Amino acid sequence: MLLESFEGGPVDTIGYLLADRRGGTAVVIDAPLATASAIVEQARRWETRIAHLLITHPHWDHFLDNAELLRLSGATLGLHREGLSMLELPQLRMFGLDEEMPGCKADFFLEEGKPMLVGDLTLEILHCPGHCPGSVALFEPSEKLLFTGDVLFAGSVGRADLPGGDMETLLRSIREKLLPLGDEVRVLAGHGSETTLGEERRRNPFLVGRERFWP
Repeated sequence: MLLESFEGGPVDTIGYLLADRRGGTAVVIDAPLATASAIVEQARRWETRIAHLLITHPHWDHFLDNAELLRLSGATLGLHREGLSMLELPQLRMFGLDEEMPGCKADFFLEEGKPMLVGDLTLEILHCPGHCPGSVALFEPSEKLLFTGDVLFAGSVGRADLPGGDMETLLRSIREKLLPLGDEVRVLAGHGSETTLGEERRRNPFLVGRERFWP
């Protein structure tokens, strides 16, 4: 397996390039602003073909370089069907940014129970609502690798005060979809440092106090 991270945009958002092997197949997980060229160049160094761009959730900072990455790579774009409504919101203006929202038309939809094959790797789709509609985590079981977008961070969880967010639903998603994967699973989020599910189970303040939020 080959893996590289790329940070960009005004809120230090992280995208990932994942490939099964040198000369094999790759996917991009989120495309923050001004990361497309570096991602595509890294794929070229690995001699891998970028087959797909997968969006963990439709918040502006995770897909501002979609159009450029798709243009440079010829990849197809996938996101969860429930996220389509978010693309119609004036998200950049909501955050005080005077820029145009890029177009974001899905070529296919990410669905729980329908894994994505990336060469010899498999990405299981876990629908994790609560941060925003259409939010997913992507789990590679053989490598014990989990891409959480803005669902779970090192020491924190995603915001639930934006349109479509709900804290109780978010924490339930983490409890029911992510924590059962196992303490040894590596967590690669859309912001911040790498962690593990075990570390978050033991120390994340939102999870340690879960009886306050979960029924």
